Amino acid sequence: MPKNLLFITWDGPQTSYMEGLFMPIFQEIAKISDFKFHVLQFTWAEEKKISQTKKSAEKMGITYSALPILRKPNVSIGSLLTVFTSSNKIKKYIRENKIDIVMPRSTFPAMIINQIKNKNIKIIFDADGLPIEERIDFAGLKRDSLQYKLMKSAETKMLKNADAVITRSQKAIDIHLSNIGEVNMPKFSVVFNGRENNFFKLNDEARLKAREKLKLNKEFLLVYAGSLGPQYCLSEMLEIFKNYKTKYHSKFLILTGNTEFAKQNIPEDLQSDIILKSVASDEVPFYLNAGDAAFALRQPSFSMQGVAPIKLGEYLLCGLPVIASKGIGDTDDILEIFEECYLYDHSMGLLSQFGLITDFLEKSIFADRNNISRKAQRYFSLEAAAESYITAINKIKQ
Repeated sequence: MPKNLLFITWDGPQTSYMEGLFMPIFQEIAKISDFKFHVLQFTWAEEKKISQTKKSAEKMGITYSALPILRKPNVSIGSLLTVFTSSNKIKKYIRENKIDIVMPRSTFPAMIINQIKNKNIKIIFDADGLPIEERIDFAGLKRDSLQYKLMKSAETKMLKNADAVITRSQKAIDIHLSNIGEVNMPKFSVVFNGRENNFFKLNDEARLKAREKLKLNKEFLLVYAGSLGPQYCLSEMLEIFKNYKTKYHSKFLILTGNTEFAKQNIPEDLQSDIILKSVASDEVPFYLNAGDAAFALRQPSFSMQGVAPIKLGEYLLCGLPVIASKGIGDTDDILEIFEECYLYDHSMGLLSQFGLITDFLEKSIFADRNNISRKAQRYFSLEAAAESYITAINKIKQ
């Protein structure tokens, strides 16, 4: 008889993590184990978006429900009201669906589960990255604020009480253990952010078609796919591109939903050599195959020690050499087996690395892209992700 696992998440309407990351992993786990997955997503998305997610879940054999996040009288108070009025709804869902394991993802779902007394269930806490510290680094949260103390207290309580904890990096585990004690080490596991490697893959036919569609001939194409904003190092990418194109005929393809930010920040003298596109998620691998090298840069703040950049796996599965930031999650260790990648050291600054980066890009056209894609399976495939989750789940004493 399959065990019922309930994943509880809290997402804004602009995120597509459920359909693009978590549900494919859950589907893969269900194929090779005896787990039936349920998802409860707290969101303020519109009904159309919720309906799309529900349809995707049904196709993957996952039971999906959405619960509204209050946004009044303001966002902060609405969120807290949602947190403190939802535990009975969760209890009812657990009881009616005979849930065996609950997996709250990140802070607010953890706060809800913390309120449930006499829990006759096992708990796997998906601690995510270092989400509270990320709010400090990028959203102005203050360590001496009531909000910080409330969230940190809830996170610490869940870290201590959970039967198992999953993170996206070993560095995150080390940081959590410094808070709650080394005695808790056995229940921690790192899980991978896997992608469908029949989807993100090296495809010579797609490369020819994509380059034709982009009106490229023999230009060297740098690629970036993902969000844009202060932490995503657009200025560094533009400087690297500008420097390289002084020597070689080059173009830069930026795939992002945040095209307005890009338009506002691309200098006029580079605009004719930059291709800016917003494409559906299922078109991304097609365009990645057009590239010759890719950017996976991110400001290495304290909180970034806890993340596992999804785009890095997508690039490598497609066989692309990558310029990646040093100090992001466990990237430095993982990329030791990828000589086709350049680790960009933000502390050294760009000027001192121009020569090294140019040399790397010159050599990247000779990289064995099949070899890059093959090595990427170990860390970034859907199968690797599913196996890492099963290892974590098996740590629970049944």
